[in-house]
Amino acid sequence: YKYGSEYQNQQVKKYKNRANNHWKYRLEIFNKLMNDFALPLLQKTNKQEISVVDIGCSMGTFALEAARMGFDSTGIDFDADAIEIAKQLAKEENVNAKFICGDVSDSMKFNKKIDIAVCFDIFEHLHDDELGAFFHTIKTKLSENGVLLYHTFPTQYDYLFFKNKIISFPLIPFSVFGKRFFERIVKMYAANIDFFLSMIKGKTYKEHIKKKSHCNPTTKERLSDILKRAGYENKLIEVGQLYNFKKKTQNIFKKHPISYRNLYGVAYIKK
Repeated sequence: YKYGSEYQNQQVKKYKNRANNHWKYRLEIFNKLMNDFALPLLQKTNKQEISVVDIGCSMGTFALEAARMGFDSTGIDFDADAIEIAKQLAKEENVNAKFICGDVSDSMKFNKKIDIAVCFDIFEHLHDDELGAFFHTIKTKLSENGVLLYHTFPTQYDYLFFKNKIISFPLIPFSVFGKRFFERIVKMYAANIDFFLSMIKGKTYKEHIKKKSHCNPTTKERLSDILKRAGYENKLIEVGQLYNFKKKTQNIFKKHPISYRNLYGVAYIKK
């Protein structure tokens, strides 16, 4: 759904203060994925000839960043308010990025081949079946050595650790155990929460959030499977804590990847 101009204007304030907020770390991981993984896979050296498309660009953060890096950069989003703001930001910052209001699957509005498809903060808004269709569409748009670069947030079990101290408290004693055992404890705990939610409200946690903005927080394993079924190979897929949030909680569970909030990676079409 469309977020609207009020939300987008709030995002602009965050964007303009990006050096001092959590966007700084997302831009850092974007640059790392571009330089360390996407460009070597692409096997092109002239940045001006490399087509970078920020899919679901909102007000254009990564399209603007790619343009500043010297790429042929385009942002596309179906939210007209967001696209107008992105165009204004490009003018203000004298950045040569193009913006299209529409959908990447619409060949009438978008018919260019993509060398690097940027999908930051998109996957959590799509259910698994929609993700599969989304990946298939992008695959038809990618160039021969095209690359999919992505970040999604939050991950599936984020709510157990960071939503409420009371919810995370029962997991603390188990944090001293190894990763594999702790992961089983977390999944068992989530299943018990679903049991009580089903008894009280008639819905599991996933059913409760299915119409919310972040309707489908995922896991490294599940996302990897969906990408593989859509015909992709992962060059990189990692979970991590990209920035400080409830630092005390992060420290308690720091050795357990199942508690990490950010999931990012680089994929390419399986030959």
